[in-house]
Amino acid sequence: MEERNSRYELQQSRNGLTVPVINEVFLHSIYNPIKEAEAFAETHSKSLAYKDKIIVLGLGFGYHVEQLAKILNRNHNSFEILIVEPNSKLVDDFISTRGFEDKNIKIINAPNVTDLFGSLDFVSYLMQKPAIIKHDASFILNQEYYTQLLSYQAPKQINQFGTILSENSKNLFSERSANTVNDYIDSIKSEKSIRNRNEFLLLAINEIRTTTVQGK
Repeated sequence: MEERNSRYELQQSRNGLTVPVINEVFLHSIYNPIKEAEAFAETHSKSLAYKDKIIVLGLGFGYHVEQLAKILNRNHNSFEILIVEPNSKLVDDFISTRGFEDKNIKIINAPNVTDLFGSLDFVSYLMQKPAIIKHDASFILNQEYYTQLLSYQAPKQINQFGTILSENSKNLFSERSANTVNDYIDSIKSEKSIRNRNEFLLLAINEIRTTTVQGK
């Protein structure tokens, strides 16, 4: 069992709902998870009124996310919620036990922050400037992970992207003469064209390289 699950169990709340307890941290109220989730969602009502794209830091067992979705559904014709959760076992247990009925809610299970920012879909979603909402119990449990995520800075040297690029992608990047990301960006701008999806990814990561992602 991975270190983040050294003490992991699923308990039953007073009203019969499943509550994960990981390393002595209760991810939801052991009395009434729904009531707690409703209060949590209400504290973010302002953001949910004008933002239709949300990133939630922490899955828990989904009760808080479902309440956020209810408010979003009242305020918008369409919306998206993307949950970032590093704990694979928690994700597997959630999906096998209850899952989300709402198809507007998606989970990204990324144990490593670098891999997360290597995802074109995730970076594209970030560029739409979603509201970022922290699930407090999850944040406490995975504080180092989420702190790295919120303060992430993309590598400056192109060769440092090696772990997230395929051999084909590396060959495509090598077509431009550049040693640093800034040189590469300048090359793209001077030609006023993007040759492939990988160059779009590099532009996107570069855009957030010096920006600290902050919740609204």
